[in-house]
Amino acid sequence: MRWTHPEYPGRRVRLAYCMNLHAARDLSGLLGGMRAVTLPLRERLAWTGPFGIGTYLPAELARDLVSGAGASDLACLRRFFVDEGLDPFTYNAFPAANFQSKGLKERVFEPTWDLPERLEYTLNVARIAAELARACGISEEGAHLSISTHCGRFGPWPQDGDQRRLAGEALATCAQGLRSIAAGGPRLLLALEPEPRSSAGDTTELAAFLGSLHGPGLADTLGTCLDTCHAAVEFEAGPAALAQATAYGPLAKLQFSSALALSEPGARPEARRLLLNMAEERFLHQVTARARDGTLLRVNDLPDLARELASDEKGGGSPAPWLDCAEWRCHFHVPVDLERVGELETTRRQADQLLATLLEDPDAWTTDELHLEIETYTWSVLEGAARGPGELVDGLEREYLHVMAGLRAAGWHTSDDAPGAA
Repeated sequence: MRWTHPEYPGRRVRLAYCMNLHAARDLSGLLGGMRAVTLPLRERLAWTGPFGIGTYLPAELARDLVSGAGASDLACLRRFFVDEGLDPFTYNAFPAANFQSKGLKERVFEPTWDLPERLEYTLNVARIAAELARACGISEEGAHLSISTHCGRFGPWPQDGDQRRLAGEALATCAQGLRSIAAGGPRLLLALEPEPRSSAGDTTELAAFLGSLHGPGLADTLGTCLDTCHAAVEFEAGPAALAQATAYGPLAKLQFSSALALSEPGARPEARRLLLNMAEERFLHQVTARARDGTLLRVNDLPDLARELASDEKGGGSPAPWLDCAEWRCHFHVPVDLERVGELETTRRQADQLLATLLEDPDAWTTDELHLEIETYTWSVLEGAARGPGELVDGLEREYLHVMAGLRAAGWHTSDDAPGAA
């Protein structure tokens, strides 16, 4: 989905959803997911032009597709994309394996960037991205391909510095590889994604990490994937997050997502119970609380928060730190069209404001295109009010309609033949 604005010639917004919500392990599963979700969603939206997708390829499948033995499978995938008019402009290379599997949690960061397997996986995805871009005719002036990844590992780097140094060297090697793979085609940008409790938990820590890297051309190839859920969880203000995200490289991708929020948690026991009952076995749900003096409290997951609250209740005396906070925010991706999930709020307003800021100032993109990817990957664990009525495609349609309304309100129009476009 490509969008343009009459006042900003040469600038485009490309819109997609991330296919990690129906993560596949092999080519059959990948094609099956697109037939079951992507194509019906396109029909539901009555979209007749190229339909943007955020492609997710696990490491094993990516390795097979770039091997000599996988040539026929890659040709099959290429034919499917071309025949169905898909626009594969952005890729998610964060989870290498077992996404959507129980027990994944912090292992989603494996392999870390100090290990050669992470570099191999990322470059394999880049080779496939370049091949599919050529086949699908992604050749507009200023076009780029974005590949999102994590910033290194879960938790801080060890104090001895060896693993961080190896990660920096791997990223420099990756940048060189991306420039070579992209030769003659669209620019390839690696989009480093800050995530709470990782080695770069917010955009300030990412800027520090990128600023410490050295090597020719890194700033032209290493950029940021700014996730609006992650920024909201860490209480990052939109303008400050954007400034940090582009301090040492381009904004390669904006992942549009919403977190759960709970204001005045000490006075709302039912809402606290609802949040704690959303703990599940697949994904990390980091929680950050903002105290009334502005300081932040942090835990790695909802069960950790439950233990903190149990400890607080045993302490007695003065108000418990977590219960006396002004607001909690939880890294639990919920549909981007929702303002509330039962007794809980969401950070939809923060996501909408950040997107509106970018739509009103394309110079802030630092690229000719804004890659906009809806990334609610939690549909497999959402229930009740969080999931909403209907099937998966119904929920995705509601998300798309919300984002598309924001684009049109800011004066952006589809450049494709989409009935009903403003």
